[in-house]
Amino acid sequence: MPDPRFFSQSAPLDYIEAAKTIGATAMPQSKGQITHAAALDESDLQSAVVYCEDEASFSRLADKSFGVCLTTPVLAGRCKGDGVLLTVRSPRLAFAILSGRLHRSHEEDEPFAESEASVDAGSYIHSSVTVGADTKIAAGVRIGPHCHIGCGVVIGEGVRIAAGSTITHAIIGDNVHILAGVRIGQAGFGFIEDRGRLVRIPQLGRVVIKDDVEIGANTTIDRGALTDTVIGKGTKIDNLVQIGHNTRIGEYCILAAQTGISGSCVIGDGVLMGGQVGMADHLHIGDGAQIAAKAGLMRDVPAGERWGGAPARPVKEWLRETVRLSRLGKEKSGKNK
Repeated sequence: MPDPRFFSQSAPLDYIEAAKTIGATAMPQSKGQITHAAALDESDLQSAVVYCEDEASFSRLADKSFGVCLTTPVLAGRCKGDGVLLTVRSPRLAFAILSGRLHRSHEEDEPFAESEASVDAGSYIHSSVTVGADTKIAAGVRIGPHCHIGCGVVIGEGVRIAAGSTITHAIIGDNVHILAGVRIGQAGFGFIEDRGRLVRIPQLGRVVIKDDVEIGANTTIDRGALTDTVIGKGTKIDNLVQIGHNTRIGEYCILAAQTGISGSCVIGDGVLMGGQVGMADHLHIGDGAQIAAKAGLMRDVPAGERWGGAPARPVKEWLRETVRLSRLGKEKSGKNK
């Protein structure tokens, strides 16, 4: 369920109204209301709207009680959970429409001023900084000029935030160092096609940054779509790194400059990434893996392995191929003389 510190919740939608809103193929036979959007893995799905667009999704919903599940007519018979099914052409599009009706970001909506921010007297905040309502700033925090701290943000003890940074939809641990121009918590890059146009998928998650993390200048970390984007304890991130929504980075990782991580990747503990590494979405990088600079990752990397190249593969394989290509080039050049 979206964190109420960052997202408002609209009036509930009854099943029939929801079905009409998304153009469901049939009206529901039972009465009830949906109150919030949820991910399939959440423990409490009562009164929630979820979606399933493949058989694997339905396995995660098995034996659970839910409010409404959006799916296709072909897949509807595969559901083993307990709730109302609404069938539509595109479950993900229907989910985007309903979640946008149910939730709004405080930060991106009208000004939110139910209560003042809580700032420890031992912190220093430059006079040019803007701080949203319900924000909590602990002792020993230092925030430089022209920063913006959004509504509901939690900042732990000893955090340092350099000039020009923006932090929204985020929970920041202790002793985190955020360099200049960092952007944390903005909406992730999520769209779905609808008859030739692109519709934004509401981004209703958070960014959670654990203790002792360092985030380099002009790095961006998107909030999750439904679940959280998480940066593990002690991880160090260089300048100009992009981290997509729902990504989970383990403890004590090192990410060098200009690395780009697409959404929903899982990176284990102690992973090392050279500069300009690029990752496709939904990849898993095992603990202790090392990725060479400029590698282009298109598949999972097992724990402890060293990969490089584009597309990336194990380093020994990549180096052998590089040597062979070099020799072929020299041989061809020699024959042409």
